[in-house]
Amino acid sequence: MKKKAIGIALSSCLLLSSVPAYADGLSNSAPNPNQVISIKEEVTIPGNVTLASDNVLQASSISYDHNSGIDWDKGRRQVWGNTQAKQGSVKLNSYTRARYERSWIQGGGSYGDSGRVWSSNKGRSYARSDWEKYDTLNSGVAKTYYGI
Repeated sequence: MKKKAIGIALSSCLLLSSVPAYADGLSNSAPNPNQVISIKEEVTIPGNVTLASDNVLQASSISYDHNSGIDWDKGRRQVWGNTQAKQGSVKLNSYTRARYERSWIQGGGSYGDSGRVWSSNKGRSYARSDWEKYDTLNSGVAKTYYGI
């Protein structure tokens, strides 16, 4: 019985040691409150959609000029982002989204979400999250998303 208990304890320790401690706030160091993670959302064209012209370039040739950052004011922060999409030299309408996301250990979910903010007249799109009072233990990670 003692060998079985030691084996279970050892296998539990090995399992826990394979999970990175920094992944979701389990380590002693908190995420950098000034870091913004920017994610490009890939373009997917459904199979039932027909393109109007054979001269349309492939989606992979689209380039993005994306900027992001965090503004601070008296312990409060706001994540922002802006995006300009181009296909060759042709400017495209695009969107930018700014929000905070909590890790699963904090309960998960997003908050302060700007939603997708679309550009007009093929210009640059601008998005800003809501302001939040920064708290080392409860604040989420600042993220921006962009695409067309």
